[in-house]
Amino acid sequence: MPLQVPHASQLIVKVAFRNVRRNWRHSIAALATLAVGFLALALFQGYIEAFLRSQLDVIYSRIMIGEVMVQKQGSGKREARIHPEKYWISESEQKFLDRWVAEHQAAVKTNVRTLLLIGMAHMGGSSAQVIVWGHDIPEGQIARRKWAWNTWAGHPLRETEPSGTILALGLAEILGCSVTSEEPVLDPVTAAPRPIERPFQCKQPSLMLTVTSGRGRTNALEADVVGLTRAGSRDFDEHLLWVPIRFAQDLASTRGVSQYMIVLNRPSEGPKLRAELRAALAQAGIQLEVVDWIDTEGADLLRRGIDLLTVFRGLVFIVILVIAGAAVLTTMMKTVRERTREIGTLRSLGYLRRHILALFAVESAMLAILAGCIGLVSSVAVTFAINTATITYKGGLLADAIPLRVGYSYAAYAWGFVFLSVVAVLAALLAASGVTRLRIADALSDG
Repeated sequence: MPLQVPHASQLIVKVAFRNVRRNWRHSIAALATLAVGFLALALFQGYIEAFLRSQLDVIYSRIMIGEVMVQKQGSGKREARIHPEKYWISESEQKFLDRWVAEHQAAVKTNVRTLLLIGMAHMGGSSAQVIVWGHDIPEGQIARRKWAWNTWAGHPLRETEPSGTILALGLAEILGCSVTSEEPVLDPVTAAPRPIERPFQCKQPSLMLTVTSGRGRTNALEADVVGLTRAGSRDFDEHLLWVPIRFAQDLASTRGVSQYMIVLNRPSEGPKLRAELRAALAQAGIQLEVVDWIDTEGADLLRRGIDLLTVFRGLVFIVILVIAGAAVLTTMMKTVRERTREIGTLRSLGYLRRHILALFAVESAMLAILAGCIGLVSSVAVTFAINTATITYKGGLLADAIPLRVGYSYAAYAWGFVFLSVVAVLAALLAASGVTRLRIADALSDG
């Protein structure tokens, strides 16, 4: 006569708990497999999340990106690179944007104007093609967040130095400038430069910049080198230099700007304020684009990198699940095979096939819960150890060393626990399904 369900359920839980303790060698093997799988998932997911978050933070800070970006329509097209002056935001349009920012000052942290120019730099017989990046000085320091001090040597641009310039280190080397201090630059905790004015030397204290203005004339101005820094990307490190916005405008004989960035106190309000500004510009009949920088052509490489990391993360996640599932399945199959007589005994006592399957499912669930706790504690401990070790490494096209950091990913903890628990239960059911199909006599005589 089959066991009554309530009584069977109670016995299944008791027997499952007893079996976990009794078969402690197999339990430890299953626990280790599940805990290592949990640890691998949590650390990998935490690393990817921390890497993306830190790199986005560095990019937004260095480039002084705001949640609201305003530019001329078509600025990302090929024509704009050939004739950039046709796509500069005019002085009257800037005044309209200034008024809109003043009306929304409670939501706005700062606004930064930038002007990008292509030209040549000359110093003591050395020349190089350069990208001149003009921007507002005090507003730029706010927009750079943790990177307010952005130089490896010398100091950031100052309003008291209207002709000051900062050279990217690759460009500085071409022109004859170099850092003379070996003191560490980046703070291992914030991954931003320490605010220390380190020494550097140049063949000459100033350089000559020449660009072609929008009127077809070639203009030249002398700039004083006040600092050296990293451009972030190796491609830009040999071409970028920074100057005050007014200096760049004088160099190009214009009062226009390439972009108008608005940094918000609460980034989450970006979509709403972008929509409001679009409506205000349309009502005023001003043809300007209001976008999120991440959606522009300039962020195309970053978007492709994020997509690649997403695919990579998914593949690694699947591989970890397969390996952990295979290991658990192997362990459970061995365990079940060694317990064939026990299964026959339970069947002879009235346990049905579904009761036996439930028994192994409960055992694996208990192991999964315990392994999840062990994996969680291990993940937190290892994450803390990695983050306090201040390890750095080089990554791809990035010019700077990247601090190795792992985030505390609560989503990874939850999903890792759920997925590995499901894998453990399914593995146990799969392993037990074959043995439970044996006749009771065959199971009892197994030996």
